[in-house]
Amino acid sequence: MKLLVYTYLLFMIFSCSSSKGFTQDGNIDSKYRIKKIKTKNSWYIIYAEKQDSLYKIVVGKPNTINDDCKKIVVGKYYDLELKSRRDNTPEINGVKLKPVNYLDVECYSYDEDTEICIEPKKGINDLYYTDDLKGLCYLK
Repeated sequence: MKLLVYTYLLFMIFSCSSSKGFTQDGNIDSKYRIKKIKTKNSWYIIYAEKQDSLYKIVVGKPNTINDDCKKIVVGKYYDLELKSRRDNTPEINGVKLKPVNYLDVECYSYDEDTEICIEPKKGINDLYYTDDLKGLCYLK
C-alpha cells in the first residue's frame, strides 16, 4: 500500500511540474526561436521570435563554407545578441543623431542589388544584425 501511495505522490509531483521556459541550456525566455529563413541575393533574412516579438535579422552569405559549422535550425532556440540597423547612427555626447523622419525609413539598401524592408504589419519595425552568426552558422 505504501508503494502505491509513494508512486501516486511521485506521479503528482512530476505531472504538476512544468518544463515550459527551460531547456538544458537555461531559460528559453531569454533566447530567440528561429521562425523562418529566407534568402535574397547574397543575404539571409532570418525571422526570429522572442517573448511574442518578431525580429528580422539580416546576415550576409559567406563566400566560403566552414566544415565546423553549427547551422541554425528553424524551430530551435539560440542565444543571440541582436544589434539594431538604426543604431548605426552618429552620437554627440551620448545622444544619437537620427534624421527627423527616421521612422519613415521602410527599406535599407544592403548592396547594389538588394533592398530589404521592415514589415510594420507584422510588428517588425526595425532590421537587425548579429555577430553571433556567419551566414547560417551559429558561432557561440
